[in-house]
Amino acid sequence: MKRYLPFTLCLLWIASVGTASETNNATVKSTEKSISTPTASLGYVILYVKDVSASLAFYEQAFGFSRRFFNDDHGRAYGGLDTGGARLAFYNLELVNSELKLPKVVMASPEKPPLGFEIALLTPDVPAAFSRAVKAGAVVVSAPARKPWGQTVACVRDKDGHLIELATPMP
Repeated sequence: MKRYLPFTLCLLWIASVGTASETNNATVKSTEKSISTPTASLGYVILYVKDVSASLAFYEQAFGFSRRFFNDDHGRAYGGLDTGGARLAFYNLELVNSELKLPKVVMASPEKPPLGFEIALLTPDVPAAFSRAVKAGAVVVSAPARKPWGQTVACVRDKDGHLIELATPMP
């Protein structure tokens, strides 16, 4: 029995190394449930833009979203779209300044590096959505490509310079 112990320990070590390397290459999903109940849900995202009406038209044409509303109150414009999930809304700088009263707001711009976030839109056909967005005036950042985790992903910038990711749902 003692002469098989080193051999057995070696096999266990090899098995654990193989399992660890397989885990590092796979997408790991959490099996733990949240202890607390969420107290909020994501209802909408607001992008600050130069021209709310033009942004609404771009997203309608590029992604097929339907307009929910548009309001221009003496140059302070606000509009929103139904996306099939959380809503996407737009404020112009005049409304941001009058409502939030912040000392300064950094706006996205096609001439500057993108802000530190992106809007991810899910679609079963990334190449078709990518082509439609580019035809509507989106700027190509990365063409559709299959990622190691199984999604197909592409990235464009809208006319205001915001990053828009087009992706298939996670497998």
